[in-house]
Amino acid sequence: MKSKILSKSYIENLKMIQHKISELVLIPSENIELDYFDYIVGIDLAFESNKGMVCFSVFNTKSKRIKYYFDVDEVTFPYIPGFLAFRELPIIIKLYDKVKCEISENTLFFVDGHGLSHPRKAGIATHFGVTTNSFSIGIAKKILYGKISKPNFLQDNQLYHCTVINSKGNVIAIAIKTSFFNRNKIMNSKTLFLSIGNKLNLKNSFELFILIYRNYGFIPTELAHNYLQKIKKQIKQQKSF
Repeated sequence: MKSKILSKSYIENLKMIQHKISELVLIPSENIELDYFDYIVGIDLAFESNKGMVCFSVFNTKSKRIKYYFDVDEVTFPYIPGFLAFRELPIIIKLYDKVKCEISENTLFFVDGHGLSHPRKAGIATHFGVTTNSFSIGIAKKILYGKISKPNFLQDNQLYHCTVINSKGNVIAIAIKTSFFNRNKIMNSKTLFLSIGNKLNLKNSFELFILIYRNYGFIPTELAHNYLQKIKKQIKQQKSF
């Protein structure tokens, strides 16, 4: 990795790009019903050495069938908190370009990562949504920015979801305990953090997320995550021979 990638000027340029992305986010006041969407897609990535593996779990809401699309490519950008999109988005867009002819404009994407709950309001779910002009929601497994509004949320067994706020007290995400779904852990986490990606408001994003689980019994990003775990296991088995 060339040192200039980590230089201050390079990082400042990336921040400028993120600020521009955040200015292009669409947050409608009206809600969109679940039956509007023809497809529900979960996006997740995994890494093996310098290779990035991406999976799209594509659920057809009419046929109720799931298809998995998968790709592998070299990843050269380093892991830097707050700049995940620059590491992961290229391989995501590469697969998206292959899959988009199989889906419609009425597709809802769930991306493993943050959306507006990001220091510059440009997490990977937002970056993806703006870049592709898609409906997108971020599902993260830990907080990147802000804090849970109720200090006793994690200890209170009667509370299942709670808002996440920034330093100004503005709501930027919703924390959801996996016990809300009668699950101990989901993708090795006991709490999920849902945030706006693009073209949906936060209340609508949360309601759609809950409805998808209640109606179809899955979490989109978890479908993609589980598929990738199988692929990684197969790769390790092949290497052992």
